[in-house]
Amino acid sequence: MFRILVQFGVCVVVLTMGVTLGVNSLLAAEEEVLQEEQSFIIGEYFVCDVTRETFADVLVEKALGPIYQRHVESGELNGWGWLRHNYGGRWRRLLFATGNDLDTMMAARSAILEEQQTENPEDFREFNSICGSHDDLIWVQAAGPEVTTPDNLGPVSYSTYYACNQAGQERADEIVQQLFAPHINELVESGQITTWGWHAHVIGGRFRRLMTYSGMSHPELIDAVNTYSAAASAENQAMANEFDQICSSHQDYLWQRVLPKPDGGN
Repeated sequence: MFRILVQFGVCVVVLTMGVTLGVNSLLAAEEEVLQEEQSFIIGEYFVCDVTRETFADVLVEKALGPIYQRHVESGELNGWGWLRHNYGGRWRRLLFATGNDLDTMMAARSAILEEQQTENPEDFREFNSICGSHDDLIWVQAAGPEVTTPDNLGPVSYSTYYACNQAGQERADEIVQQLFAPHINELVESGQITTWGWHAHVIGGRFRRLMTYSGMSHPELIDAVNTYSAAASAENQAMANEFDQICSSHQDYLWQRVLPKPDGGN
């Protein structure tokens, strides 16, 4: 079913610094998964210069974070965050925002980009010189015991991005809810997993589904994921195999939260 990752762990969430497509075309792209009052994650995965990426963290805290926070306080966004790569592919940083209305979120994102360039032009240019390329992704939460927000995330997270057969992806959603979710929820109750979410693709990239978990430490989180994966397979191997056939390849990432700071600071 799932693979066993060596001693790490992670959750993903995401944000879009440069999505310029109209919201109407976004909705048309994935009408089947967009429903009222759902929780969206708009995100940007950055490829950064590894020798300078820690300074990008400083720039985000100093110049970008306060702008995002204003839009949270205005009610346009539910929250925002900045994650650091711990293990996985080429993405080194994740900037994300959450909300319930995609039109409002996209308008806020456009305003944030303009405010960045107006209020902190030198910092904006410096950041782009460090993290000069990115991939934009937007998701809508399809399953999980509660809406994933920056406020309820643990300090570390574990994300698995799935490439799925589009004809079968709704069946994959059913399997997650029927087979996997009860086992994951047991680990939430025991404290081994802080939050989890199953997210459906709205726009961006080749991945169709995203599973996210957050927790207190990577080893504990990885152990929890391996535990529930084994339990679900033992309960219904045929259904677990069906999931693997629908979502037959994946990319794992482990992340560490940088902002908002795990101790509650800005």
